Amino acid sequence: MQMLRQISMYGLLVIGLLFTQVLEAKVQYFLDRGEVRENETFRLKIVVQNPSTLANALTLDFLPEELERLSLQQFNNSTMIDGKFHSEMGWEVKLLARQAGTYTVPTTKFGSETADSFTIRILPAIDELKEDNSPAKVKLRAALNLEEVYVQQQLILTVRIYRSVVTRHESLTLPKATGAVLEQLGDDRTFEMVQGNTSYRVVERQFAIFPQQSGELLIEPMTYTATILDENQSSNPWGLSRTKPISLSTPQYKVTVKPKPVSAEEPWLPATNVKLEANWLPGNPTFEVGTPATLEFKIKGTGLLQTQLPNVTFPEVDGVKIYRDTPEFQQLINRLGVTSHHIEKLAIVPSQSGQVTIPEVRIPWWNTVTDKQDYAVLPAMTIEVKPQAQTTQSASTQPVISNKSNNEQNVSENGTAQPGGIQSTEETLNIWQIISIILAALWLLTLILWRFTKPKHYGVDYKTMTSSSNQLDQNFKASLADIERACKTNDAKTAHQLLLQWCRSQPHLKHIQNLNQLKQMVKNTELAQQLEHLQASLYSPSRERPWQGQELANALQHLPKPSSDKGQQGLPKLYS
Repeated sequence: MQMLRQISMYGLLVIGLLFTQVLEAKVQYFLDRGEVRENETFRLKIVVQNPSTLANALTLDFLPEELERLSLQQFNNSTMIDGKFHSEMGWEVKLLARQAGTYTVPTTKFGSETADSFTIRILPAIDELKEDNSPAKVKLRAALNLEEVYVQQQLILTVRIYRSVVTRHESLTLPKATGAVLEQLGDDRTFEMVQGNTSYRVVERQFAIFPQQSGELLIEPMTYTATILDENQSSNPWGLSRTKPISLSTPQYKVTVKPKPVSAEEPWLPATNVKLEANWLPGNPTFEVGTPATLEFKIKGTGLLQTQLPNVTFPEVDGVKIYRDTPEFQQLINRLGVTSHHIEKLAIVPSQSGQVTIPEVRIPWWNTVTDKQDYAVLPAMTIEVKPQAQTTQSASTQPVISNKSNNEQNVSENGTAQPGGIQSTEETLNIWQIISIILAALWLLTLILWRFTKPKHYGVDYKTMTSSSNQLDQNFKASLADIERACKTNDAKTAHQLLLQWCRSQPHLKHIQNLNQLKQMVKNTELAQQLEHLQASLYSPSRERPWQGQELANALQHLPKPSSDKGQQGLPKLYS
């Protein structure tokens, strides 16, 4: 009865936890673009987690009154990304921002789910069409965010096409600027805008321009072409409407490009933000002498191309070696321009125990917002390094030392032995002597019987043992063939991976986790030296020439072999 009561309580607890998780399911809001202005339409996506939530009728009373509701539609999308199934469901609301301001969507319940409060910021309207009273159905506008920049500083060009009629066969030429690097900022953004009594369909396209020399930068006009319905001409006899081509162009822009300031430090990085980050992989590692730890180092530059990010020089540190891998680069694009990431993995190999401090890293950069010299700083890191773990051999000899110490403790300070210690030692010796004699007699008896009862099988047994030994040796060599091929093709990474995999497949080397541990097991000087060269080629920051693996391939024959080989090779000699 008591057990049934406990089971019931646990069941109610589990149900309560599940019910609590359902109640705490979160609804998320997303906007179709990051910048929304007055008199423009935008879409608010409401993503839910529970399919039953969609069964409820959605009322839009929770939205601020300043946002005009235009349409509402439900969606349930399923996609396959990198072999994983993803689904998304909810509602999408089309809204019109009637006036600029900051509006808050309050905390709202959708069935069993809850959405936290959400802020929507509406920026003031762009006055591109405010004083334009022309009756044109299609209008082309362009604008620069800055009129004066430094050399290599990001400049953003925004182009908008306003259409109050349906267009066909559209085309927009790319901007041209001699002596500058251009990057398009993502895909086109499409929305609607109301100007007076006219509703326009707007297509917005942005470009980031990086001038490479000081002086005057000329941005040549961009041309937009399309065909629209000709309202001044009637349809032809076949009832088809007539169309006419249009062509519009942006003005030519002149931008003043200033040289690098005299007071600016190297490297020259004109940006809105530069940040340094470092994280251990995995987090909170244990540091040990000779065992590498991985540190992921990042440089994040906002308003910089990936080619502008510098290579950082890490200072030499007593007690630790730093090996660097080939850096990776990422270039992210949004409405604010280009943000580039320099990602590098560092192998940190401590060479002494105790506290080791990796000094701070500092990168100077020019803050284009404050127009002043600034610095990105990665603070110094202090790690606690443990001594290197003892090898199997030293661990196995430890009990002998301990027994010796215990025996010595049985001797008094004046040199007289304690009776208890003598009696225990003598009894142990007598037992082992008896066991040794019995085993020796059995071994001799077995040897005599084998010798005189089955003489014809000696040669067969010898051949079988020799064949088994040769087979093991062939397997040992065959398993290294892939490593040799990687060495001969000078593929350092593949050779490193295969070598560690091979070690883990060998019973006598399965404890090997890195090249440092393998070098300590190797007795051949040439092989140890070649393993050092392989490690340096993988992690050394300065690689004067590509790694040559032929010498390592030749030295692989000196890798430690299984101890069983020695026994199998020695047994036949007993029967000679």
